[in-house]
Amino acid sequence: MRRLIWLFTLFLLVGCQSAINGQQWANTDSAVVFRIGSRLFTLADVNAEVRRAIGDGIANALAAGQTREQIEQIVVENDLRRQIFEQMIQNELLLHYARQHGIGVDPIALDAAVFNRLAADASPAEVQDLRSLLAREQVVLEVIARHTRADMAHVRHILVADEATAQAVLAELQSGADFATLAAKRSRDTASAAQGGDLGWTPRGEFVAPFEEAIFSIPLNTPQIVQTEFGFHVVEVLGRENQRPFSSFEELRTRRNAGQFYQETFVPWYEELRRRAELSGELQIAAGFDPDTLPIPFPETP
Repeated sequence: MRRLIWLFTLFLLVGCQSAINGQQWANTDSAVVFRIGSRLFTLADVNAEVRRAIGDGIANALAAGQTREQIEQIVVENDLRRQIFEQMIQNELLLHYARQHGIGVDPIALDAAVFNRLAADASPAEVQDLRSLLAREQVVLEVIARHTRADMAHVRHILVADEATAQAVLAELQSGADFATLAAKRSRDTASAAQGGDLGWTPRGEFVAPFEEAIFSIPLNTPQIVQTEFGFHVVEVLGRENQRPFSSFEELRTRRNAGQFYQETFVPWYEELRRRAELSGELQIAAGFDPDTLPIPFPETP
């Protein structure tokens, strides 16, 4: 998965070299580094983002005994300042896309996230800052989820110990018994039994081979018996969809092949979004700006 700085661990994209209003780069805090739509981002904004991303980590490394030279080497070798800059552009482009397409925050989820992250002695200003940060994060992750896709099957099952029991369950279903009711009563998979056996929409790569092969091949709405190392499953596939988007970032994050899905579907979508933004002039980056010249945010010494 290409690197979403701390969320994922592979690299993203390289920056473009367009000028803003035809002006060359000037190294002052008020100089505009990039523009997305009508929003301008200055050198001070970029430096603040670098401090936010790695400032605490650098302070902790110094406290643990690493030297400034060692830390600088780590920053340079891992190209951290450029990665942070590219991540900043990605986030702002995704937020811009969200505003254009009416994608907003879930206020209940946002309140819960703020509550879970809030320090007991936080000031009103700190609460507002945290709320703003988490709202932006929620919207960015929502856009990522909507544009990360995988082949999925919607499946439910009833897990039993032996083939005779599976055949009996299948016979009941064929006689008109309700699947969810039977799952609640008979399934050894207690987690899904509570949901009527429903495993929801699931991408490839989540199940053992015999189960996965079945759910992506058997006829829809036709319960069948599948044997795995866990026992005998009476399986019904309710739907299949190629390249279905994930319903939430949390759903994506918990999947075994999340990185692969992200790399194969979201990254090309984002690259095209950025390419079009550059071609249209919606995204402009100051000519001559080099993220590697940004100061490393060492703590200020008294």
